[in-house]
This record gives sequence, structure tokens and C-alpha cells, in this order.
Amino acid sequence: MSRGRSLRARLTRRLVGLGLVSVILLAAVNLVVVYGLLERGATDQLDTLRNLRADTVEQTIDSALNRVAVMGTDPGVGFALADLSEGYAALDGTEIDDAQLDEVVATYAEVTDRYDAVDAVRPPTDELVPTDDAGRYVQYQYLARNGAEPRSDLDDAGDGSAYSAAHAEHHPFLRDLSTSIGAQDILLVDLQTADVVYSVSKRIDLGTDVVDGPYADGGLGEVVDKLTGTAVDSAAIADTNFYLPDASEPVVHIATSVRSNAEVLGVVVVVLHTDRLTEIVTSGQQWDLLGLGDTGDAYLVGADRTIRTVPRPWFEDPDAYLDRFLDIGGDERAAELMAFTGSPVLLQPVDNAAIDAALEGESFSGSTTNFLDRATLTSASPVDVADLGWIVVTEQEVSETRDELMRFVVAILIVLAVLLTSLAVIGMLLARVLARPVRPLVEAAGRIADGDYQTGVPDLGRNELGDVGRQLELVAARLREQEASIEAEEERINEMLASVLPPSLVDRVRSGERELAEVVDTATVVSIAIRGIPAPSGADQDAVVELTTRLADEAAALARHHGVERAQAALEHQTYVTGRGTPSVDAARAIAFARDAAAQLPRVGTDLGIGISIGVGLSAGLVATGVLGSNQVTFGVWGTPVGSAIELSDRAEPGEIRLDNTVFDELDDDITTPVDDADAEWVLADADGPVGGR
Repeated sequence: MSRGRSLRARLTRRLVGLGLVSVILLAAVNLVVVYGLLERGATDQLDTLRNLRADTVEQTIDSALNRVAVMGTDPGVGFALADLSEGYAALDGTEIDDAQLDEVVATYAEVTDRYDAVDAVRPPTDELVPTDDAGRYVQYQYLARNGAEPRSDLDDAGDGSAYSAAHAEHHPFLRDLSTSIGAQDILLVDLQTADVVYSVSKRIDLGTDVVDGPYADGGLGEVVDKLTGTAVDSAAIADTNFYLPDASEPVVHIATSVRSNAEVLGVVVVVLHTDRLTEIVTSGQQWDLLGLGDTGDAYLVGADRTIRTVPRPWFEDPDAYLDRFLDIGGDERAAELMAFTGSPVLLQPVDNAAIDAALEGESFSGSTTNFLDRATLTSASPVDVADLGWIVVTEQEVSETRDELMRFVVAILIVLAVLLTSLAVIGMLLARVLARPVRPLVEAAGRIADGDYQTGVPDLGRNELGDVGRQLELVAARLREQEASIEAEEERINEMLASVLPPSLVDRVRSGERELAEVVDTATVVSIAIRGIPAPSGADQDAVVELTTRLADEAAALARHHGVERAQAALEHQTYVTGRGTPSVDAARAIAFARDAAAQLPRVGTDLGIGISIGVGLSAGLVATGVLGSNQVTFGVWGTPVGSAIELSDRAEPGEIRLDNTVFDELDDDITTPVDDADAEWVLADADGPVGGR
């Protein structure tokens, strides 16, 4: 009896030990594999996003250069420069008295007083005052005496001068032009005097000399100087610089020569705030839409290794950013200037292996430490924008990937605890069976272990062996039930995945594949904004639940009918994709789906007595699609067309279908109507007129 108990104990220990070693080895292998998959998936996603952001920056800057170059041949700009230069020249010899000059100098305090906040030396006032009479006169009339808010609202100073007459004639046109291109300011520079004879925003650079004046050594002087080596029909751009007239904030200057026939009249300079660059690089700080998670970021770095756009940590908490900057040994003076200018642009150094590689003209993808001394997965490459030497960087903290790994570790530990308990119980039972040389039971157990759950176990009588035989019969019965349950569960899981994923991805996700976020293709994105859904509370709660359920079912039915893929779905926003994996963006299918959605979804609310409205936005272009997440499977799509479609649906009137030029180019002109006061935006029309109300 003692030997039997010893045998059962040894068998139990060995079975449990073997199971423990197997589970630990399997868990270790899984941890290594999963971590590699998570890191590689995150790196591939960062590389894809980096390329998309680089293309967007290049296209946007090229577009801005082209628009400014076109301004050089615009007759309206040419007439304005000629008339304003003539009126400005007529002011030569028109002096202002000392009291008036004091009023002019007082306006400089708007930008120079800010230097006191950081205990900095103010720019010398006498160097900021224009050296000629005309410059001082226009500053007095259009800065000191200008009570308009903003100053650009003033059309005529009312002094009766030829300059003011020209200003009253051309200022509305130039002001509208500045607004249309999103410029901070537009400056006109006379060729003969090199003076700024006109400014839309009426800052303190009006009337100054761009060659020898106070701003000649900055971006203004640099961009005008660059024009000497630029083709006549092209524009030049200067790198980001701190610009005193714009409250010392960082701006970019773009300039081109203004021509009338073959004659060069002067220069037009467009001033752009770096906020525009930040909006471009981050898609308006839509980190989730870019697939950057909780810690991801996208930003530009200049050839001098300082940031050119505002990074994500600054948006989230500037004070915490500055504390971190100082904690890692950042320069205190630089921190004061960041607070002074309101951003780390041109002040935050970025010096790591990613920037080293990009400055050598190579792409970088791997692990490094970012500018806040945090370990990151980083992707960087040069941006082909003029000769600026900019670098686009996308990154995500390694800790975010490790968090996913830790969740997997916790799951493994839970499974390990359950398995150890199960192994101990099963080991004792098996030890008892194996300790008795009963061949029929062993054979029966072997058949069951081989998957034959229909096998019969011989009746060994009303004793322990008989009990074991009967227990073995119960095990076989339960295994049969579990097998049937597993098959049913497999079918249920497949149905659930099919409801959120395209059919082509279900089998790949079930097999454990997660590297699906690198699929890049052209497609049309349809965003549906559902407005008017009441808050689910009180007596209306059941009606709201039924409304949302029926809306989801109706949208899914329409998507299946039109062969449209659902990408993302929320209570008030739904996103769909057409044309993915095909040679075209399939705008026709997207439009047919959008028409039916705009027509049929509001009827769901009408049936339930709840007034809802639908706005639809369409945009086409390069998108990245695939499976997002490792624990929670979701099919998603991201890219510039996603943000554009969402913005269009948010602006759409009830029942209206809006589209931008990426979809407009795929259509016949007679089925669209341009949107008033909107640039490159149309409303889809049918045979009876525009879809929806205006």
C-alpha cells in the first residue's frame, strides 16, 4: 500500500513537473515571438505613416510655392504693387513730427514689451523705425492711427494721399487673397527702394527696407535674397525663423517676383505661421486617426537639429513638457524662450541616431531615444522640400509596446495557474489509474486520448476499478460535449469577426496574424455623421437603444448591398471604404452608397418618432487599412482622406453629401454643385438638384 501511494505520488509529481516545464517553455517562446511581432508591427506602421506624412508635407509646400509663384503673374497683384509703389514714392519728403513719431514707436511695444517677460534685451527702437519719410508716414497712418481691430480691417486712412487712395482700391483684394491661402500676412516690396510698401496685417515691418532694414538678416531678407537665384516664374522659401513683427513667433517666408509682361515690379512675400506646418504633419492633432496610440508623435526637424513643428507632448501639457525638458538637463534659457514664444519650435534640439541617418540622406527605422529622453521606436527620413533640409519623424514610446506585452504576460500567468491546478488534479487521477496494471482501462483510455470519444469502457464491477471505468465513460461523454461546444464556438467567433472585418481577413486574424496594418492602397472614404441622437436616459432609453440598433443594422445592410467595407463605427460617426484592392478608388460605388444612406437612414428615426439628420462626406486618396490592436481586434483605416471625409461630413447640411476635389475629379461636372465660400468643396447633386438642403 505504501509503495502504491509512492508510485502515485511520483507519477503525479512527474506529470505536473512535465506540464509546468512545457507551459513555461511555451510561454517563453510566445513572449519572444509576440514581442517581436508587436515591435515589428509598430515599426512598420511608423514607416508607413512617415512616408505618408513626408508626401503630404512635400505636396503642401510645393502647392504653396506654386500658388505664390502664380501670384507673381496675377494682374491684380501687379496693379496693386505698381499703384502702391507710386503712392509710396509720392510720400517722400512728407515728414511726421516728434509727437507723431512717438505714437509710432509706442506701437512697437506690442511686440517689444514681451521681452521683459524673459528678461531679454529689447530690440533697439531706433533700429526698428523706418529710415525714410514715406516709411514713417505710412506707419503713422496705418499703425499708430489705425484703431481697427484687427488693423487689416482698415481700407483707407482718410489722409487724402495718393497712397491711401491706392490702398483703399487694392487692400480688400489683397486681404481676401491672404485669407484664401491661410497666410499670416502678405507683403509687397518695391523693386527700386527695396521697401515694404504694403502689408495686409499692418505690422511693424511696413515701410522697412528688406535689404538694409532691421529684418534683412532674418527670414524676410533671406527669402528676398534667394529670389536672385530662383527662376523668374518660381517662388523661393526661407527656413523657419523667429520673426519680431509677428510677436517673435516662428514663421516661414515664401516670395516670388511680381511681373508685368517682362518687367519686374518688385516682390510679393507670403508669411505663414508654423501652426500651418503642424496641422499638416499631425492632420490637425488627430493622433488616433493616424494610428499613433497614446504616445505616438509626428513632427519635423530642421537641418540645424531643432524642431520645426509643435510636438504632441507640448499640446497635451506645456508645463509638464518644460519640467521634463529641465529635468533631463535642458537649457534653462531655452525653456524660458519656449514659454515666451508659446512653443518649442526652433528651441528644442533633437540629436539621435535617427536624425544622424536622415541628415546623411538615409531613412531610419528602429529604436532610439527621443528629445525628451524617452525610449522610442522611431522612423525618420529626409523631406524633399526646396533646399530646407527638413526631416520628418514618426515615433512611439517603447513602453506602449511593452504595455501590450505585459497584458499578454498577465494572461499567460492566469493560464499557467489554471493549468497547474488542472495538471495536479489530472496527475493524481492518472497516477491512480496507471498504478494498477489494468489493460482494458489503459486501452480504453488510449482510445479516448486518440479522440475516439465513442469508445466503450468495460464494466469492471462495483469496485474502484469499476468506478474508474465509469468515470472514464463520463470523461468521454464530456469530451464529446466539449467538442460540439468548441465547434459551435468556432462558428460563433467566425460570425462575430465577419461583422467587423472584411471576409478576406477573417481567416488571417483567426490564424493569429496581426501584421495587417501595413496595407496601403487608394480608396474612397465615406464618412456618415448622424446628428440628433438623444442621450440614452429616462423614459426614452429604450427608444434610443432601438434607434441605434436599427441604424447600425440599416447601415450594415446598405454596405452589404453596395459591396462597401465598414472601417470604423461609432454612435454618431461611421466610416466606410470603397475601391480598396482595386485599380480605381471606385467613387461611383461610394456615391451610390452615400445616396442610399442619406435617403434611408433618417427614415429609421422617423419610424420611431425621433428626428435625426445625416451628413455625408467623401474623400479619396492614399489610405492605410488593416487590423488594429493585439487584444481587441478592430478593422480600421487611416490617412489624409479619412480626416478630410470626416471634416466634410461634419460640415454637411442635413441630407447633404459633400465631396472634395479628390472625388470631384472622378465625376461628371453636371452632378455636383460648388459650396459657397469653400475652397475645392462640392455638394453632390441628382437630377432634381443638390442632394440635401443648403
